[in-house]
Amino acid sequence: MMKPERTEVITVLVVALSVASLLYASRDNLWYPSSPTRSRPLTAALVDEVSAFIPDPGFVNNVTITLASAGYKVDYYPASNVTIQFLKDLPSKGYGLVILRNHSTGSGQDPISIVTSEPYSSGKYSFEQLTGQVVDANLTSDNGFTYHRFFAVTPLFVREEMHGFFPGSIILLMGCTGLANSEMAQAFVSRGAQVFISWNQVVQAYRSDVATSIFWQQMTNGHSVKESAATATLEGPVDRVYLSSLAFYPLNQGALKLVQNS
Repeated sequence: MMKPERTEVITVLVVALSVASLLYASRDNLWYPSSPTRSRPLTAALVDEVSAFIPDPGFVNNVTITLASAGYKVDYYPASNVTIQFLKDLPSKGYGLVILRNHSTGSGQDPISIVTSEPYSSGKYSFEQLTGQVVDANLTSDNGFTYHRFFAVTPLFVREEMHGFFPGSIILLMGCTGLANSEMAQAFVSRGAQVFISWNQVVQAYRSDVATSIFWQQMTNGHSVKESAATATLEGPVDRVYLSSLAFYPLNQGALKLVQNS
């Protein structure tokens, strides 16, 4: 028979492990509780990897003016800036808003990856490739025949390789399937982001540009993340093929609104 002392020790360990598991499962809610009034730096980064293939100066100008009207200073980063090192340093730049006009890949349970403008080379970032932090992404030109290979970063890169922490930032990934699953969103939240917004299915660049412009117009007019995402999905160009919608994570951040620092 087991001694009483050993039974008590095992019971304590089981309880401790159960509590630890509960804390881990609810870590996003505990570390980043729902807060529609959390203030953040009045700075925004507009990262535009897609401009190398589909430039849209009208979108850039529209979003810049919209955010500036709400007091945000917007820094624009063209495709030539969007390297592995740039993304690695992005959290430490201290932006309150981060708009990633980047291609992204992945669907269902496949890891989401964010594409850079850095051409792929099998001999570069050997450790990061070996550990799955950096992957090879293939993009096709409009003719459907020309392939371009670029480095892309995975959720593991965001968790393990990025420097610093986002200051309660709002992150919007404009590419396809950014929220087909929550792995990328969870990674950004673990890096200090308050909320991560993206599409749950494939989306065309034009639709994403128009809907994203609507989203920020709604946000700067005092609407919540949930309201803004729904309006942007509804009022943006119709998608009869993929039926994609703007979604957000964590779900308890739906009431979040843009507020000025006091």
